[in-house]
Amino acid sequence: MGGGAIGGITAAQMPCNVVVLDANAGHVARLRNPGLVYEQEGVKHTVRLGAVTSIDELDGDFDFALIAVKSPQHREVLEPLVARGGIDTFVSLGNGLIQDRMEGIVGKGNLLACIVEWGGSNVAPGRLVRDSLGGYMIGELDGSDSERARVLARCLEPVGPVRLTSNVRGMIWSKLLINSTFTGLAAVSGLRYGGVAEQGRDAVFALWAEGVAVADAQKLRLESVHVDPYRFDDAALVEYMKESGNVRPSMLQDLDAGRLTEVDVVNGGVASRGRDLGVPTPCNDRVVELVHSMERGECSPSPRWLAYVHGVQARARLGRRF
Repeated sequence: MGGGAIGGITAAQMPCNVVVLDANAGHVARLRNPGLVYEQEGVKHTVRLGAVTSIDELDGDFDFALIAVKSPQHREVLEPLVARGGIDTFVSLGNGLIQDRMEGIVGKGNLLACIVEWGGSNVAPGRLVRDSLGGYMIGELDGSDSERARVLARCLEPVGPVRLTSNVRGMIWSKLLINSTFTGLAAVSGLRYGGVAEQGRDAVFALWAEGVAVADAQKLRLESVHVDPYRFDDAALVEYMKESGNVRPSMLQDLDAGRLTEVDVVNGGVASRGRDLGVPTPCNDRVVELVHSMERGECSPSPRWLAYVHGVQARARLGRRF
């Protein structure tokens, strides 16, 4: 469900019988003929995909429904899929703290968490770009081992390396550190990840520190997602930018297109959990404030907002330094 950069490129590289369900009729038409055109490491590929614009066009039963639409559309797309039936397992492919809410819609035990470690861009209907390489992390929300996780892993291996984990909640938060830091700052600044690292170093480390502090308060065990979350320093930042500096995240793409973003489950997810636990998150609060202001058209992405996110007041309130 959702044939954008993550969903479309994933579908194109899976060695399975895949149907893409996407509401954009022009995009769907091009996926069918001449096929999805996507660029990866400078090479263009064309793959014809089965694609439909309506749930009514889906035929038969499915092992998995991979949900690659943004969080504001989850209820709108999940409830009809649940009502249709014929889906064994729903899979979350999105960013942020979305899994528990999704499971509440599809039913307890019916959701498998899948964390995506690469980024892509929507260029035009039928045209996508994979901006960085990487794979997936898959796990059950209750930490159990399951055959369905192993099956999904085999399906996704051709797209990128897959890790099965019994610590998926820790992994979700580790990925949230990446998104709340780099996606949030890219959205407010208008820069790719590399530009954020070059021009917003102080804001980067401040946001990261807030996320780790909130994770510590939850007693989560964080693991490496691109970088070791507990050893994130200048050297680690430089290494991460070698593989991900070109990423132009979906939150910035949404702002450019005038769409609602996922900031409430990304930076807002950190801030909300921090409020519940009494952990200050002033930098994440400012990202949420700015992105909502941009959604309303009151201001625009600009590198000048990097200093605002990291303001003096925020620096003074951070309890943990890196």
